[in-house]
Amino acid sequence: MPSTADDVAATLSGLPAAEAVADPRWADLWPALPRLAGHVAALAKGIEDGGRLPQPANLDLLAAYEKLDRLGRPLGAVVQVLDAPARATDGPLLGIATAVKDMIDVAGCVRGDGNPTAMGGSPAAHDAPVIARLRNAGADVFATTSLLEYAAGAAHPDLPEALNPVRPDRTAGGSSGGSAALVGAGVCPAALGTDTGGSIRLPAHYCGVVGVKPTFGLVPLAGVTPLSPSLDHLGVLARDVQTAARVLAVLADRPAIAAAQSSKPRIGVLTGQLAHPALDPELARRTREVIERLAAAGATVVERDDDVLAELGDLLVPILLPEAWAVHGERVTARPGWYGADTLRLFQTAGEADPAEREGALRRRDELLPHAEALLDGIDVLLGPVAPFAAPELTPPIDTPEGEVEGLFTGPFNVTGQPAVSLPAGLTDDGLPFGVQLAGRVGGDAELLAACAWIERVLASAKS
Repeated sequence: MPSTADDVAATLSGLPAAEAVADPRWADLWPALPRLAGHVAALAKGIEDGGRLPQPANLDLLAAYEKLDRLGRPLGAVVQVLDAPARATDGPLLGIATAVKDMIDVAGCVRGDGNPTAMGGSPAAHDAPVIARLRNAGADVFATTSLLEYAAGAAHPDLPEALNPVRPDRTAGGSSGGSAALVGAGVCPAALGTDTGGSIRLPAHYCGVVGVKPTFGLVPLAGVTPLSPSLDHLGVLARDVQTAARVLAVLADRPAIAAAQSSKPRIGVLTGQLAHPALDPELARRTREVIERLAAAGATVVERDDDVLAELGDLLVPILLPEAWAVHGERVTARPGWYGADTLRLFQTAGEADPAEREGALRRRDELLPHAEALLDGIDVLLGPVAPFAAPELTPPIDTPEGEVEGLFTGPFNVTGQPAVSLPAGLTDDGLPFGVQLAGRVGGDAELLAACAWIERVLASAKS
């Protein structure tokens, strides 16, 4: 006699495709049904066998799988869909469906790096430490996400970049665009990304989500494809500051990072960035409006001269190029066809860089770091724009005029290693999301996120 589990599986898998497509209520759901059938049947069997009723977390994961097929795939944000993961039965992230940028080792999965040849490689034997920490904390690691090729600033021509969930005629950005797109589309509450010059914060700004680049070295990079080891950071894209703080605490293996501010923050406005000629006038105006709302809510607002950040930003490319060549140079020389044209051009340029310039840039960075930290004297956070523009149609390659300025405001904080957050701040006249960037002291991630949580609440109340 068939069991309830058998009945569930038969019912779901037996739905006629023609009827499903003909009925608009089923059209988008149809691709997800085979996967949903398996998971629902497994839940039913567990109940039949005397197990507990399914936790809400299990049902959240089912919903995430359904949204992944219905919303994530059309955006080009999904690389691999993982089987329902084994995870801890308890933990601070219990049931949080989490996606992972496809340059981080997940046991049993190929690390594709946004490159079609790499996608044919061997699966990872072990989880990267950050993935193991997520699983141990109860998170459901359920998908890997698309990215720009090797996180180097351009999509491979055979792997189009992820689309913006708010405006699919625009890019989700990069290089962590797939992660930003899934969070922005509501597929999952959190996703992992990497950030070498803005690759978490720029997509977060474009897609209207929270993007956290933590203090350099706070989160381990073992099992993650490098681009520039002196600049690479691993962080979080999330639906809100509280979720980002919870995930970051697990990734960093630190006590819970409380995203709560008991007092109104003291904010230093980066006046040079707001006056920069590359900044879109509307974004400059809207950022000033955000500052006015924060001041009206009780924040202390002062101005900060940010010339030192501009000089630090100029050091990014002299550091990045020789380090990228050290990672990719041997393969670029032996197998140039491995790479897409834009990425190949960038790495060939990297091969022409003078390693001595990197050493000089690192020395100058060390000289300027105390001055960058001094910008925070007497205040809690720095505030400025995230990018000079809202989401473009495509991510501009890093060696084009548009690409050179895209990371103008994010890059300095990769050089300093200070934590920085892209926080959603509204929509432009064209309906495109935009954010503001908040930065804190080296090691001051908890304080930065607490200030961000206060700002998030103020901006949310202004919308209501």
